[in-house]
Amino acid sequence: MDSKSLLVTGAGGSAGHNVCWSLRMSKDGRTTLLAGTDSDRTSLQLNLWIDRAYHLPTAGKRNYLIALNKVIEKERIDAVFPQPDPEVRRVSEEREKLHAKIFLPDKKAVSNCLDKFETLMIWHKTSLRREPVVLSANDASVHQRIAALEYPCWIRAREGAGGLLSCRASDASTVENWVRFHWDQGIKTDFIAEEYLPGRDYCFMSIWNHGVLVTSMIRERLSWVGHRLIGTGGTSKLNRVVHSSTVNSKALEAIHAVSKSPHGIFCVDLKEDSDRVPCPTEINCRFTTNVHYLTLASLKLAHPEWNFPWLASRLALGEEIPHCSKTNALPADLWFTKNTDMGFTMVRGNHWKAVEPL
Repeated sequence: MDSKSLLVTGAGGSAGHNVCWSLRMSKDGRTTLLAGTDSDRTSLQLNLWIDRAYHLPTAGKRNYLIALNKVIEKERIDAVFPQPDPEVRRVSEEREKLHAKIFLPDKKAVSNCLDKFETLMIWHKTSLRREPVVLSANDASVHQRIAALEYPCWIRAREGAGGLLSCRASDASTVENWVRFHWDQGIKTDFIAEEYLPGRDYCFMSIWNHGVLVTSMIRERLSWVGHRLIGTGGTSKLNRVVHSSTVNSKALEAIHAVSKSPHGIFCVDLKEDSDRVPCPTEINCRFTTNVHYLTLASLKLAHPEWNFPWLASRLALGEEIPHCSKTNALPADLWFTKNTDMGFTMVRGNHWKAVEPL
């Protein structure tokens, strides 16, 4: 088996860590040199799966790409997988200057994925979503915009992962207080107001190769770490695999609206409206934090093709991959759960070890 050198940025964060674990646990894990980078050197100490760890400047610094290329040259890196959104943006924009391969969509598609307002507008034009409204701190008419919103509505930051700074707002006063509180704290982000979707919550994770869907799966989020009471953000706790032709169809529509010829990783979040129609809420072109659930299933049930980071690494380098199911890749009887500082696990067939007392 040929050796390879891979680099994961943001390897000190949970999503980057889980991608590294997936690559290490894959069929190629023993022959892969795995490097990890992060702007927080102390967090890299927690990643036990990388062979080399490098402290890089943040993606917004001028010398970021120079530093990244130094690591690539020193470790003879074959492919780079950026995880945090700022690094996804920088690597995408300056991909011609990068001295390694990447597995990202085209520049416009990456830009669309990173701007939540832009994706909502694209989906509005293709009848997948209603038209969103931008709330900006420097907009003199923002008060009027808030008063004209239809309630309840959903408020969130225009950029950022995990539903950053979002909440369900039942009236104009809530929106006014929510956005102005953050602006007063010096967080001058634009907010987006969109229709509130009360139904089931899904994540559609997929891999594409030059316009062709390689594989995909859906998980439903059932609860959240931290028992959120106000707003959102963070990571889901209990998930289960589901098979749904409707969710598959809507997610594929959402992806094709953002990219004419999808390539790379596309993870679409969807929520059902009051008529139980799944609607896309955001899309990312890198792996979500819970990608390690798929890897765990691949190990326990002996299906290497369910390890999505491994598939992505092989496709990035033009290597062969095993046969994959294009949709519903994992069986629908799998449940996954995790909690802070407690690890994660998989349960099959809803057979939990806890029983009711007699």
